[in-house]
Amino acid sequence: MNTIERFRPELHPLNAEWSADTLETIFSSHDPSQPRRIAKGRRLALFGAATAGVFAVGGVAYATGLVPGLVTDELDAVSPSGVSNVHEVASFSTGSDGKTHTFEIWRGTNEDGQTCTAVLEARGNFGPEFGGSCGDYPTDAWFDATSVSYKINETPPPSTYFVYGEPALDGVETVRVSGEGFEHSVAIDPATGGYAVAIPELESVSGHFATVEFIDADGTVVGTSELSDR
Repeated sequence: MNTIERFRPELHPLNAEWSADTLETIFSSHDPSQPRRIAKGRRLALFGAATAGVFAVGGVAYATGLVPGLVTDELDAVSPSGVSNVHEVASFSTGSDGKTHTFEIWRGTNEDGQTCTAVLEARGNFGPEFGGSCGDYPTDAWFDATSVSYKINETPPPSTYFVYGEPALDGVETVRVSGEGFEHSVAIDPATGGYAVAIPELESVSGHFATVEFIDADGTVVGTSELSDR
């Protein structure tokens, strides 16, 4: 055994039960009255070794019912004022860096009347990860782009645009999003009343780039919305 090996600390695998208990302790001890840093775009929190191990236990956050609390904290962090009526819009999956990434879209309204959105990847490369923003966005159809975390010495994975919303029209069962070189349809989520669909063909947006059609059970287009970056 050489000198480096002699002084290297022994590694022990994390215990799943301990990780779950520690995760619960972390969030139960959170004081929402403390000032928080305003986050812009996707945030990747850097934790100590113990906390990183906690988030490595898949499904713990869901099992303990803490994900809504994480979402509320994220919306409070990106909003200049309090956010209420927080709810899930829909979820979608997309491929990036050779993996399938699933994102949940959560939405609320702040005291300034702005729509605030948090995009959660519960099983990100380094644990739960968020992107979020507030603005005067339409709620029936809007767009954003994913951002997957990566190590400093790695090439950033490509982003994927997605369209999401909550139709205000009655009887909408399917949403079709079309533009130059793409057309995607997605059913309304019966649990949330919203929808989300990835547009992997879309590499950038400039001016008008997509038409969103709201379709009823008979296949009739009952309304449309135009998407533009301006």
